[in-house]
Amino acid sequence: MNMNQIKLKLKKGEPVIGTFVRMNSISMEILGRTGFDFAIIDVEHGVHTMADVSNMIRAAKSVGISPIVRVPGTNPVNAMRALDAGADGVQIPQLTNLEQIKEIAKATRYYPMGERGMCNYVAATGYSTIPFDEHMKTSNEEVLVTIHVENAWAAEHIEEILEIPGIDVVFCGPNDMSESLGVPGQMTHPKVVTLLDKVFHVCGEKGVATGIFVKRPELMPHWIEKGVQYLTCSTDVGIYADYAKMTADEMKRQLAENWKK
Repeated sequence: MNMNQIKLKLKKGEPVIGTFVRMNSISMEILGRTGFDFAIIDVEHGVHTMADVSNMIRAAKSVGISPIVRVPGTNPVNAMRALDAGADGVQIPQLTNLEQIKEIAKATRYYPMGERGMCNYVAATGYSTIPFDEHMKTSNEEVLVTIHVENAWAAEHIEEILEIPGIDVVFCGPNDMSESLGVPGQMTHPKVVTLLDKVFHVCGEKGVATGIFVKRPELMPHWIEKGVQYLTCSTDVGIYADYAKMTADEMKRQLAENWKK
């Protein structure tokens, strides 16, 4: 595995920008060519098969954007398969206890750091063209493991969570957090703000990078001020829908003003 530029920037305290991908390989290529640092292949809410994920990872690497896979749940096998397919990292949602996080941390790295399954005939090893001992060493160093803190339990136990080795980024989900606190959709509710501030404070003290999702770029400053480095905005379908709507509206306006009846 080559040096993970996203992980390197985060370690230096630098910010990185990305978005979620619900479409396909073409979407990955466009995002890479337009300046995003990373793209998160969304297998949790998307409809991607592992074949789709594999193709999207290849497309991402062809244009220099870092492919991250948000797996569909906490089963460690999902994380191992994404990494074998060549992903630079994984994001793990729906975490509700420490044992889940420990299992994921072990599944994403090889011995002595973890218990990731060993197979030399996968994309991550160049289908056996990369010496496996070299692959194990670089993977243990370069894989980016991001856990979601998107419920009250995770936020309240953030100190214990960060005692588990192998966590690189804590990705906060204000929307899901609001639901877990009984105030669904109220992302600025005091209950939500208090818990998120706790997470940012503890992660800052421990030197662990934090991440967030925003719907629009103009919402970023609030989180930048809190030190969030791993910044995601919208999704490929959201960006497409917004620009498509803007384009269609402008075309209709031009027609209304210029069409000769």
